[in-house]
Formats: sequence, C-alpha cells, structure tokens
Amino acid sequence: MTGTMEEEELLGIADYLAILKRRKKQLIIPAAIILLISFGLAVGLPSIYRAEATILIEQQEIPSELVRSTVTSYAGERIQVISQRVMTTENLGKIIDNYGLYKDERGDTSISLLVDELREDIELDMISADVIDPRSGRPTTATIAFTLAFSNKQPRVAQKVTNELVSLYLDENLRQRTQSALETSSFLSTEANRLNQEITELEASLAEFKEQHVDNLPELQQLNIQLMERNERELSTTIQQIRNLEERKIYLQSELAQVNPTTDIYNSTGTRVMGTEDRLRALQAEYLALSTRYTDNHPTLIKMSGEIEVLEKELGANPSEKSKTQSDNPAYLALETQLQAAESELASLITVREDLKGKIKDFEERLMQSPQVEREYRNLTRDYENALAKYQEVKSKQLEAQLSESLERERKGERFSLIEPPQLPEEPYKPNRVIIIALGLVFSFVGSMGSVFIKESIDESIYSIKDITLITKSPPLVVIPYIETNDDIEKLNRKRFTVLLSLIGTILLVLTVVHLWYKPLDVILFMILRLFG
Repeated sequence: MTGTMEEEELLGIADYLAILKRRKKQLIIPAAIILLISFGLAVGLPSIYRAEATILIEQQEIPSELVRSTVTSYAGERIQVISQRVMTTENLGKIIDNYGLYKDERGDTSISLLVDELREDIELDMISADVIDPRSGRPTTATIAFTLAFSNKQPRVAQKVTNELVSLYLDENLRQRTQSALETSSFLSTEANRLNQEITELEASLAEFKEQHVDNLPELQQLNIQLMERNERELSTTIQQIRNLEERKIYLQSELAQVNPTTDIYNSTGTRVMGTEDRLRALQAEYLALSTRYTDNHPTLIKMSGEIEVLEKELGANPSEKSKTQSDNPAYLALETQLQAAESELASLITVREDLKGKIKDFEERLMQSPQVEREYRNLTRDYENALAKYQEVKSKQLEAQLSESLERERKGERFSLIEPPQLPEEPYKPNRVIIIALGLVFSFVGSMGSVFIKESIDESIYSIKDITLITKSPPLVVIPYIETNDDIEKLNRKRFTVLLSLIGTILLVLTVVHLWYKPLDVILFMILRLFG
C-alpha cells in the first residue's frame, strides 16, 4: 500500500473492510474511551435545576387622558434601573445567607465574589412585541414582559430564590413608582406654597400701592380727565356768574345811593315827626351851629347836650331801632336786601370758585403723576398676574400629581403582574445528558475512524496481493492462505465473548442513564406502544 491518491482510488469495499478488520484495536479502543468519557460526564455531572418566573407589564387601567402617571420612562429602562437597585450587595448577601448558597465556597471566598457569582446565576430576559406607539402612532418594539430565573443544584432552593427575586422586583417597582409620585406631589406642593406666599406679598404690595395712589390709578385716569373737564366747565360758569353778580352789585349800589333810607312822617297837624336818629342829627347840627355863638356853659347848649346824650343812649340800647331808624324807606330796604343777597351769593360763588380751582389743580397733579404711577402699577400687576398664572398652573399639576399618587397607591397604573410564578423544577435544566451521550456516540465514531485513518496512513506494511503487485509490478506466483490454529480460534471466541459482554454492559448502561436521567423505561415503552397503536 503506497498511500498515493491514485492508489487509494483503486481501493474497494473489500479493501476497506479488510482495513477495519486489521485495525480493530484502533477502531474499538478510542470509541470505547470516548463513550466512557461521555457516559461518565452524563452520569457524573451534577444536575442543575432552573426555576423561572414570568412577570407581565400591565398598562394602567384608567385612560392616560384622564389621569396621567408621573412615571414617564419606558418599561425596559425602568426594569434595568430596578435591577440595579435589587442586585445590590446587601440584597444578594441576604439571599446567600438566608438560603445557604455556595456553602463550599464561603470559607475562602469573599462576599463580593459570591455576590458576583450569584449575579451570574440570575437570568433576566426581556420579552418584546411589535406595538403601535401611542405618542407618535408609529410601529415600534416595546417590552411587554420579562422573565426571572435562577439555577441551583437543589430544585427547592432554586424555586425559593427565584420567588425571593420576584418579590424584590415587584416591591421595588411599587416603591419606586409610589416614591416618584410622592416626590412629584411633594415638590409641587412646596412650589405651590412658595408661589402662594409670593402672591400674598404681591397682593399686600399692590393694596399698599393702591392705598398710596388711590387717586392716580390708571383705571381712574379717564375719570380724572372727565372730572377735571366738568370742574373746568363749572369754574367757567362760576366765573361768569361772579362777573354778573359783581355787575349787579355795582348796579344795586348805584341805585341804593340814589334812594333816601328814611321817609318823612307827619302828625295830624301836618308837622313832620322826626325819628330818634333824625332828632339826634338835627340836635347835633343845631348844637354845632349854636356852639359857634355860645360857650359850653350856656344853658341852651347844656340842655341840647343832655338831649343828645339821651338820644345816643337810646340808639345804643336798641340797635334794631337804630336800623329801623336808619332805613325805613321800603324802596331803600328792597334795594338793600337785594344788595345783601347779591353780596352773599357772590361770596358763596367766590368760595366755590376757589374750591373748583383747588380741585382742578389737584386733578392736574394727578394727571401729571399718572404715567409714573401707571408704570409702577403695571409692573406690580404684571408680577402679580405672572405669579398667579404660575400658581394656577402648579396647582393644576399638583392635582394631577395627587391623582397619580392615588393611582399608584391603589395600583391602578402601570404595574408588574406575576403571571407565571416559579414552579418547583422536576427535571434538571442542565446538563443535557441525552445530548452528551449522543455527542459521545458521534465523537466516538469520528475518533475511531480518525484513529484508523491515521494508523493506516503511516503504516507501510504489506497486507495483500494488490500491495505486492503494486510494488513488484507483477503478480505473485503462489498465494498461501492464513491457516488458523486452535489457539487462534479460542482467542477469537474469547474476543467475541468480551465484545458481547461489553455490548450488553453498554446497552444496560445506556438504558440505566435513560431511565434515571431522561424518562423511565416503562413510560418510553408505553409511548412506543401507543405510537404503533
């Protein structure tokens, strides 16, 4: 056998069978070793049980148009945040202590490394679906659920740890959403109180400003102009009335000067009866005339002086009499009354004129101060209106936040619902012993055939007539067949018996592994019988 490509192409089925027969050891030993290793792995590897829980992300029951949630982040993002809060060293350390995880490693391994190992054993997988985004109306991929799983050698421990993780996730989600709503409501409440205090201060400033400039407010400017114009018209009318009264007063005074205040009174004899004042004036005139001729001690002058004193005392004791005496002419009295009325009305109109001038001056000062007052008033009003608008906006948001807080407390908003709690695993999650055995069979076949191929390739021995013919370029003259002895026959029988025992042991081992690690044999038999009716 030369090993060239041309020569290999001349090999037939009988040649290959002869090679396999000749290389029985290279064929059986590697296959047996690989099979034993695969069976050892399938039997010896510890069983790892996996408990899994499915948590559904349910949307809020009340439409978002009616009550808006304060939690606006996406579900996938919140799950990652919750994972960071749950997967802390403190929480995972408690789980390790409570359920006695990693007992063999706790003696020489720090808690941080154990926590890292636990994080690797915990599996978090998102479940997504194609949905329509309600904000944009476009198709998108959203997280609708997620699974939590934990693997351990003990199925009960795997179930309990998974259940503990589920509780942590649900509690953390509820706490986080409630805390977010509470913080939002608290912040808006504080902001509303601050704005309320600001509004109160602005109202006080505005009230004080109005009190200080009660007559100069912008809304009173038009009224001040109208009142000033009306007072100006009244002032013009009053001045005209004063002018008319002054003319009338001059006229009455001229008329009064032409009328005698007294009238002549005559007695029955036709003699004019003089009044007290007239007699007094007549005696005074006569006394002056006589005093030029007589001395003061003259009896006539002394008598007249006595009469004058008596008349003066009489007029002094009775002023009304004097008035009557002074003006007893009806025409004179009428003119005098009209003059007094005119003077009284004139004095009243002069007072009114001064009052009107004062009012007009006051209105002018108001109108001059109005621009400055209006600017300050507008600033105060604008600040007040802005603060009031902010306060109303914050109060509206505070009400929404309080509704959102109630929504989260009553668990009516988006929430995590456990739809598939962790079950007690009945079968190991890994290793897959059937796959290991199947791979062992494949690798044993490949390994044995590879061993035969390698051994045959490097072997230059001559085993057949064809090999001699190829080497010598001529066929041999005589072929002597192999003669088996009794020892050869006994040795062959022992080998066949050993192979049979090995085959039976292998079959029993396979059946045992299948019965223990895959399914009981009676169940498999029942399935086969049902398959064939």
